[in-house]
Amino acid sequence: MIWALLIGYLIGSLPTADVVSRMRGIDLRTAGTRNPGAANALGLGGRGLAAAVLALDLVKGASAAIVGANLDGDWTAVGAGLAAVAGQIHSPWFRFRGGKGLGVAAGATIVIWPIGLLITLPVLAGAARVLRSSGGTLFGMAWFLGAAALWSANGWSTAWGIDADDTLVWYGIGIVALAAPKFIAGVGSARSKDSDRR
Repeated sequence: MIWALLIGYLIGSLPTADVVSRMRGIDLRTAGTRNPGAANALGLGGRGLAAAVLALDLVKGASAAIVGANLDGDWTAVGAGLAAVAGQIHSPWFRFRGGKGLGVAAGATIVIWPIGLLITLPVLAGAARVLRSSGGTLFGMAWFLGAAALWSANGWSTAWGIDADDTLVWYGIGIVALAAPKFIAGVGSARSKDSDRR
């Protein structure tokens, strides 16, 4: 498990968004929202840059989960996937400041629980429109965790993913625990701006 965590963390921490954005003459960390993710890349560099950033994040998450699965099964797949998300959020290359982790989490989920990703993406998109970006994302995370508990309780199929047992629930808990603080901070920031306008 330790090797899975270390490898997953290193894969997730790779500064792929910074590399591809700088090739376009854009520094995601000093412009826009200053977040090295697909959303900021979309605003600053358009769809092409955003697609490249997202694709690389998906590959990082999926690669980490595959490595973990090959090392020792479901638990190490989950551990490596979560470690990759942690590496993206707390990157050692940038003083442990990184992205929000959603792209890497989605990549890991493609391997660990593909159906979970399919049933969460529409909810996430709809909630983000209604509740604004950060609030909608938090709602989507809560949905993801609730769905993981439901899948585990009923032992439903996960397609090619891990078994639908407690491991799946812990994966959902890990995703929320790692990524939610970034979005909670975003909700607080948005409220502060609203109060300033008043």
